[in-house]
Amino acid sequence: MEMVQKKVMDLGVAAYMLMHGYTVVAKSGKAVIFEVEKEGAQEFEKKTMDYLNSEFHRFDSCLMSLKKMNEYN
Repeated sequence: MEMVQKKVMDLGVAAYMLMHGYTVVAKSGKAVIFEVEKEGAQEFEKKTMDYLNSEFHRFDSCLMSLKKMNEYN
């Protein structure tokens, strides 16, 4: 089984992928690197897009809004 590495630049997406059972193999700067079976690489990409329509993305957006509150007060 051939493996490929996939980089994810967004921490929210990386957490989402980790929750779906993908294995983190490294971190490089802001990128989180996952090891994925070559045959499952397209599914990995699909899941990264699924994140945008998930409740997890909404939760992350709310966290970011709350985090920025101090900047405006």
